[in-house]
Amino acid sequence: MKKYRYLFIALLLTFTTSFWGCDKLLDDIELRHSLSAEEAARTAKGSDAILSGALLAVRSTFRNPGISVYKACGTDIVRDGTNLSDEPASGMPGMNSYNGSFAANSTQVLSIWDTYYSGITFANTAINGLVSSGSVDDLDPEIKDKLGQAYTMRAYLYLELVRRFGNIPIIAAADLDQGPVFEAEQRQESEVYDLIISDLETAVPLMFTRSEIGDRGVLIPSKGLANLLLAEAALDRGLYEKAATAAEAVITDPSYSLQPLDGIFGLDGGKSGEENNTEIIFSIGFTSDIPDEVQWTSQHFMPLYDRVNGVARTMEAGGRPWSRLSPSDYYWTLFDEADGRLEAWHKTHWVFDDPEALPDGRSIGDRVEREDLEAQFGDDPIRLRYADPTTFKYYEDNTYGRTTAQAEGWRNIILFRYSHAYIAAAEAYFGQGNTGQAMTYLNVLRERAYGNVTGNFSSITLEDIVEEQARELGHEGHRWAFLKRNDLLVERVRMHNPAAAPNIESKHVRWPIPLEFIDQTGSTQNTGY
Repeated sequence: MKKYRYLFIALLLTFTTSFWGCDKLLDDIELRHSLSAEEAARTAKGSDAILSGALLAVRSTFRNPGISVYKACGTDIVRDGTNLSDEPASGMPGMNSYNGSFAANSTQVLSIWDTYYSGITFANTAINGLVSSGSVDDLDPEIKDKLGQAYTMRAYLYLELVRRFGNIPIIAAADLDQGPVFEAEQRQESEVYDLIISDLETAVPLMFTRSEIGDRGVLIPSKGLANLLLAEAALDRGLYEKAATAAEAVITDPSYSLQPLDGIFGLDGGKSGEENNTEIIFSIGFTSDIPDEVQWTSQHFMPLYDRVNGVARTMEAGGRPWSRLSPSDYYWTLFDEADGRLEAWHKTHWVFDDPEALPDGRSIGDRVEREDLEAQFGDDPIRLRYADPTTFKYYEDNTYGRTTAQAEGWRNIILFRYSHAYIAAAEAYFGQGNTGQAMTYLNVLRERAYGNVTGNFSSITLEDIVEEQARELGHEGHRWAFLKRNDLLVERVRMHNPAAAPNIESKHVRWPIPLEFIDQTGSTQNTGY
């Protein structure tokens, strides 16, 4: 079959390893230059170096302020922030509104495509180097774990791509200096999912648990991550029994436990403290020890609260605001006051704290109310949103030296949490018709949220799962795929995302395949683009 060398953004191996830990630069940078990639893969340090390329692909999306929270865009629980239009129209504005700027020539879509495929190249190299060295059964446990990590990262990257783009190429192994080799023939979604599920089922018995990995386990792909990805891929394909089994393997993994609500997204104790809590399955690491290696998520959901007279910009209030995205009105209707997640994971209001700019009749500590905004801004619909409530899941204080002048930060990016497995298990059992077991798993999360059984379900429908998924995992990047696989994306976005409602169509359950790839390979564009 004819193959094409396609545009590749080289990921050099002279990189830092802050996602593995906060120690130092790799001390074997020269390994890649003195050995072939296949030979390097057969050593623990060499396979780490190559695997880091796959992790860098995921990490780089969070280092790009134009796409860092793209996975939160385009759902029913999010709306445009007041300043989303400051971003390029073909990026997150288009991804959230599905307007005409969201097209095949989007440089942001191309960046995601290129970056994930480059990560797959690194994973392929690690896999091929390790499996070609002899029987997998004869490998040392540490090397087996590296192989499992490579399969898991390849599966994760393909899962991200197939969910967004549908029929995509599967790339062959290639020299790391050359980049991906694409087959011109696109594969059916089912073929890509077959590879994803096979990779994950191969990975699970090879891998260490998070507990076995030790202190850095939250930053390294583990057995728990592989099982949760397997549950997600199986749910996408309607393989509910397989999904339930995989989700329950995570639930019963003693590496994890549900944590108090106010500590899950906290920073107390730093990288070895709350950022390493046992509810986290996998995070992408950042560290202020390498100050130029920043992530750009901390500010995106923060409204321009400091434009309100009498409200100062402080780290306690939210740090530097950016206001690219905001929780939708619908999202707030999902919580009642007894649900502890409302207060623990959100900034529900602002207070007056700046005596030099305090409006007449207001005192320090008073809540900012609608009438305060109207008195200052009149009926301006944009500025009336400057004190909107928001999620605090991405919030970063000054623990790592972040200041009120900085939008960027160094907190880790939580990709998957233990509670996700309970949502996945509920969805899987509901799909099998076992509503009782599905309800049991949802009620575990609700008992934590309410502190008792008063919020427990006595019966459930699909709508209960849809709403509980939003409450528990909202704005963590999982909503889009969840709505898509349940055939709810178009319907719910039309109902609850004001910018997207007039624009979203059935074609938008797939993203446009990048035009540059189409032009170079003659591949088939997704319908409607």
